[in-house]
Amino acid sequence: DSVIRSGAFASATSAQAAAADCQAALSAAELCERYAARVHQFATMVASNDVEAEDLAQSALERALRGLSSFDPAKGEVEAWLWRIVVNVARDAGRAVKRRQLLLERLGRLRGSPEVLGNVPPGVDNEQLLSAVRALTPLQRSVVALRYGADLEYGAVGNALGISSGAAAVAAHRALKALRRKLLEDER
Repeated sequence: DSVIRSGAFASATSAQAAAADCQAALSAAELCERYAARVHQFATMVASNDVEAEDLAQSALERALRGLSSFDPAKGEVEAWLWRIVVNVARDAGRAVKRRQLLLERLGRLRGSPEVLGNVPPGVDNEQLLSAVRALTPLQRSVVALRYGADLEYGAVGNALGISSGAAAVAAHRALKALRRKLLEDER
């Protein structure tokens, strides 16, 4: 009787080991073949448009493929592991969308600032303005972000950057000139 039980235990143990080896041996191609369509369907349902869905699905599968070699079948099934990755990538993407919306709202306030108004040519949309701000030098970006994005006075901008309020005002003036120059270049 104990021989039968120990034989059954050995069979069950070897079946579990074989299943674990099967999961561990899952190749990148097999992972994509088995799950890509379902990951894309999920992404289509949670993303706001098809382009975002494609990006989300691709990012999730890329992250899973990068981590496939470190997947530990002792900690759970590959499918559960994959869906945790997919959900985390979707959450990250949602946070990024929220940050981008907030940034665009702040750019709207930047555009409405009397100091900035004359430096943004008519017809420039928020995406173009954001691109031009990102093309500024790190100091110029910081000054613009602190002065117009965070709505800080020059003294506070100077304190944040370790410069005087006068230097912050000059840096803001120069940043706006560079911003206008960049926007005009992009119009051509």
